[in-house]
Amino acid sequence: MDYPWKEDIEAARKANNGSRSLYSNGNHNDSQSTLPPRLSTDTEKTRLGDYGDDKNNRPSDHDDQEQQSPDQQSIQPGEAGDTALANAPWKYKAIALVTALMLPVGSHFSTSALSAMKSSVRDNLHIDNTRYGVLSSSVSIINTIFPIIGGMFIDIFGSVWGTMAVNGLVLLGSLLTALAARFASFPLIIVGRVIFGIGGGLIVTMQESLLSKWFRTQSLSIAIGMQLSVSRLATFLGTLVANPIAERTGTWVWPFWLAFIICGFSISMNLVYALIVRHLEGDNVVNKDDLTRLKKKKSFKYHSILKFPLFFWHVIVIEFLFASVWSSFQTISTDLVQTRFGTTGVLAGYTASASQVVPIIATPLLGVFMDIFGHRIKILTLSGIFMIISAILLGWTYVNAVVGMVFYSFSLAFGTLPMITSIAMIMESSYVGTGLGIYKSSNNVGTAILDIIIGRIQDQTAGQSYSGVMTLYLVLACIGTGLILTLLVTQRIFLFNLLEVSRRKREERMKEKNDREVELNRQGRDSYEETEVKAVNIFFVGLFVAALLVAWILFFVYAAVGKVKVT
Repeated sequence: MDYPWKEDIEAARKANNGSRSLYSNGNHNDSQSTLPPRLSTDTEKTRLGDYGDDKNNRPSDHDDQEQQSPDQQSIQPGEAGDTALANAPWKYKAIALVTALMLPVGSHFSTSALSAMKSSVRDNLHIDNTRYGVLSSSVSIINTIFPIIGGMFIDIFGSVWGTMAVNGLVLLGSLLTALAARFASFPLIIVGRVIFGIGGGLIVTMQESLLSKWFRTQSLSIAIGMQLSVSRLATFLGTLVANPIAERTGTWVWPFWLAFIICGFSISMNLVYALIVRHLEGDNVVNKDDLTRLKKKKSFKYHSILKFPLFFWHVIVIEFLFASVWSSFQTISTDLVQTRFGTTGVLAGYTASASQVVPIIATPLLGVFMDIFGHRIKILTLSGIFMIISAILLGWTYVNAVVGMVFYSFSLAFGTLPMITSIAMIMESSYVGTGLGIYKSSNNVGTAILDIIIGRIQDQTAGQSYSGVMTLYLVLACIGTGLILTLLVTQRIFLFNLLEVSRRKREERMKEKNDREVELNRQGRDSYEETEVKAVNIFFVGLFVAALLVAWILFFVYAAVGKVKVT
């Protein structure tokens, strides 16, 4: 890929610093064939920022001042891949940010609108809570696999045109959902949600991967914070307006048609993003020359998944617990308020929408705070505490439901951003997309399992109350909080507190890490080639596969045998 800012940057660097190239590795002497010191997040190898005892491996002032020819120093953008995006000027980053934020808006609105309409869907399709859980998990179940594929696609090809295809699936799935509601067809709505789910899961993974590659060295927390804010705003609006629209129009179908229209808007924004990036590059995002070069390099190794840092899997386990609770809670929040607090569907929708308010405002502010001061894991700890308080208030007290929803909202705001940005910092840039794909996939595995389990628990509870469901939420939140506290201690010891440090120290270490990865990409070498496969990695991959199988088995069993109400 031939980025247009390359020539401008080269000219500026030559004017100020001789022939030194911004695309070159500041810690590498290109007159030699050796790579710069390996920076690893592996707990049993050299730690990030630690160069070991060999002083010859340390970067020196002489290396920084050494002048070399452009041919020696320059890393061709096509060879550096998407890793070079982190070095782009801010005017290009701003365009990428604004347009990329709009990519999944339609997907989030459609998902929340369906959740807010649980009572109407259940009554009009004549299904019970278990089968509604199957319907809800139909979006999650298909995305137990596809986000990983999407993440790998971004890592290998770096194409933004793939987002057009997956947003097309979102649009088609939304259309089928609206038609299924129109004809009251449960099988058709399952098909529609599965198709929708393929696109919805992939578009979010691709969006997070692209933003992580653009902003991983600077302002990553701010970019992801804005992304989460826009996503939560779309979710908030879907929850807020679904029932009022159904009431005003006199039919439960219209909210789904509105979701279809907004998905159309989202894909139009996707087209703008793709055209802008194509214009900036002066060619297709992935042209034939790029594909030939990438295939020749073969720098992406699938077995490297077994070499991912242990801290990555630690974050994934935490995310598995909390994200499944957050996601499944959203599918029942309106019905929970309506059932337990005795309100109308419209008022329950208004109350439940409070669960989305805080992330809209807080995530950008948290992004700024974490970008300047750090403290990611401490903020994540607060998320766990807020979730525990929310579960207690909504499950065992009659304090106004809005209070419990607001605490849940704080948990959501304080939890997602630290985990996504931590993964982007821990992982090698060449595997950020794959890492975020696993992150999203584990989210959907947990959600698919928990959606069905809570539906089953509610059906088996006297009066179909939510007491058993809230007990389960409380237990999972307590376990997750304990794991967060463990991460807070271990990352301080083995990562030199990387996930907690302030901007200056973090940017120095991340810039150094990114420069090394650019050099590896130039040589077509794998980022984890020096890392050994460990038994603990195999264990976590096996655990993930086992949970994946459980999710699929539960889905098909209850899709086939779930009870249907007879009216």
